[in-house]
Amino acid sequence: MSNVEERIDAHTDDVLEQLLRQAERRPAPSAEHAAAARRAVRAEWHEVSGRYRRRRQAWRYALAASLLLGIVALGNYVLMPVETVVRVASIEKSFGPIYVLGEQSVLRESGDLVNIESGQTILTGPDAGLGLAWASGGSLRLDANTRVEFLSDATIYLESGRVYFDSRPASSGPGKPGSRFTVETDQGEVTHLGTQFMTRVEPSRLIVSVREGQVAVDGLFHDYTAEPGEQVVFDGRQRPSILNINSSGELWDWASATAPAFEVDGRTLYEFLQWASRELGCELRFEGQAEDVARTAVLVGAIDAAPADQLRLRLASAALYWHIDEGVIYVSEDR
Repeated sequence: MSNVEERIDAHTDDVLEQLLRQAERRPAPSAEHAAAARRAVRAEWHEVSGRYRRRRQAWRYALAASLLLGIVALGNYVLMPVETVVRVASIEKSFGPIYVLGEQSVLRESGDLVNIESGQTILTGPDAGLGLAWASGGSLRLDANTRVEFLSDATIYLESGRVYFDSRPASSGPGKPGSRFTVETDQGEVTHLGTQFMTRVEPSRLIVSVREGQVAVDGLFHDYTAEPGEQVVFDGRQRPSILNINSSGELWDWASATAPAFEVDGRTLYEFLQWASRELGCELRFEGQAEDVARTAVLVGAIDAAPADQLRLRLASAALYWHIDEGVIYVSEDR
């Protein structure tokens, strides 16, 4: 570069610096506007990137997001239109400390929060759990130490922890099959195909466990459609590892603990047993005349307890006996 060109560049820089000094300081955007900007960037990226382009250019999205957040912090950007806020879920059951990310990005206790809206972020503390009725149909549960951002009435972003989704819960009658629901994570997207499944996010891994139906995983480096009884582990560029798992037992206990109470409303013991067996991930079988008794017995009074405890109390009131053996609940008139 010649000396003349260097002097021109230096003069240009001086002029720009003087103009920037004379400009008035722009007001810092609200937390609501900042959240809307982040959601818009994420939505735009998913719209235009495509599966393979995302794998090759994920770093560009990260850079763009970082730049946008930096601009938001300085207040030197043009405010984007605020997206319409919609109700995405309602709280059916909760225990332990539950927090919501409010204005000015400050955490506060959920308090009397009943409905969850798009744009909100929920955190669960230690020994906590949250059961939600998904607005478009289905049941969403959050385990302890989980952080979720509710992007829309069809999508959540799971930053850490684990969630469980049942697209056809039976607690309040027939569910809505085909409920729209996708779990976004930093390692990929998880979309159900009519199912019960669990998604867990760890610092460098994505773990998807399927109890019923199928789940499609669009990973950053690999794709996979998981079947019932499979647990798929995505760890960086490695090919996903597939493990065989049971549909009941300790792995699923936390999800049962966050199940909403079964709504009685004149329903039969048989309907309750169908619900309880599904919540526990077990097959249901009757022996002798037990099925006839269950179909005619009408329930009275709600019981706010875990499905296994409700099962014990309901069957005792109908003078029926039960036991679980290798994932099957046997109900009979005699021990």
